Amino acid sequence: MHAILATMGTDGDVFPHIGLGGVLRERGHRVTLAAPETYRERGLAAGLEFCPLVTREEVGRMLADPDLWHPLKSGQMMARWGGPMIPRQFAALADRVRGPNTVLVANPGVLAARVLQEKLGVPTASLLLQPGLLPSCCAPPEMPGGLTLPTWSPQWLRSVYWWSIDKAGHVLIARALNRFRATLGMAPVRRLFRWWLSPDLVIGLFPDWYAPPQPDWPVQMRLVGFGRYDGVKSELPADVRTFCLSDRPPVVFTLGTGMAHAARFFRSAVAACAATGMRGLLLTKYPDQLPTPLPSSVRHCAFAPFRQLLPLCGAMVHHGGVGTTAAALEAGCPQLVVPLAWDQPDNAARIVRMGVGLSLGRRQRTTGHIARALARLTAPATVARCRSIAALAGRANGLEVAAGLVERLARHPVNGRA
Repeated sequence: MHAILATMGTDGDVFPHIGLGGVLRERGHRVTLAAPETYRERGLAAGLEFCPLVTREEVGRMLADPDLWHPLKSGQMMARWGGPMIPRQFAALADRVRGPNTVLVANPGVLAARVLQEKLGVPTASLLLQPGLLPSCCAPPEMPGGLTLPTWSPQWLRSVYWWSIDKAGHVLIARALNRFRATLGMAPVRRLFRWWLSPDLVIGLFPDWYAPPQPDWPVQMRLVGFGRYDGVKSELPADVRTFCLSDRPPVVFTLGTGMAHAARFFRSAVAACAATGMRGLLLTKYPDQLPTPLPSSVRHCAFAPFRQLLPLCGAMVHHGGVGTTAAALEAGCPQLVVPLAWDQPDNAARIVRMGVGLSLGRRQRTTGHIARALARLTAPATVARCRSIAALAGRANGLEVAAGLVERLARHPVNGRA
């Protein structure tokens, strides 16, 4: 089998595909990672072939735009950025799918993969990392920008709501998508956020205790649990381990690997540590965001594998990306989520409902709010709840289950609903 794993985004989007590719390679399959050029080295280190979908310059332009993290402007910004890439990505993927026993595994945002599936009949699985992207009337996800459906809304309003979301998607990206489809002699897509999930198979890389399946979810969807992958041969830096073990466990602060606009957040983090007497570890690839000099009780680290780091930490303050959320759940680490955009508000709401953390709104990111929330997170009841959830989260590696589903799809491409 030749598996082509297609995705865009930052570490949280790409790492699950690299991890899945590694599992498939261990099972003897040929694997190609189709991803931003910035992940070529990581893919090759995992033994995967590589196909660039986005250039380094395009990645830099995306990360430099502060609208990427705006609750309302982010969708428009990404559509403007990614729409022109669809024809080029279609051609790149089409060159790779030639040959027998080929299967596509794609992030739903790689629209070219779904076009390829329809045009060439390539068996395709959508790898869905987060439940917040599922347009459910039964259990509507928490949406950014205050656009969440009220719990009291009747069924007809919920249907109109999702129709409106699809109309917005049509304006933002589906018009460009349909122009390209027309050049291939294909009919236009009407409801983007239903179409972008493969009718063959949707793999939910999260467990049912995190997001209970709903009657209106796609019938071809299978939940496999969280995937465990922190990078190829990633080790916790020795100085970071020493810092974590030298005194009371520190609090980790991060807004994700792609965030280059977090100076205010890190200033508040350092001040909150001073106010509470806690130690802090600031994770960012962009150290120019950090206040200087840092106090001795606070350290900076560019990158650390969460599954080695978080068991050594007392709490975590983060943006609510699903990969970060899952790693903290597995480690039994209390979480304070400060969601920005995308699926982050939905993950934050789930963490609060489970009793393993708290969430702060956009106007609650001050030193005082963070300090008070951190004090609440260390309460014995929260710590005990985190430990009980960690026992659930550590039962299985979803990447192993996902690999089996991909293998089955390749063997039964006509009705590959595993």
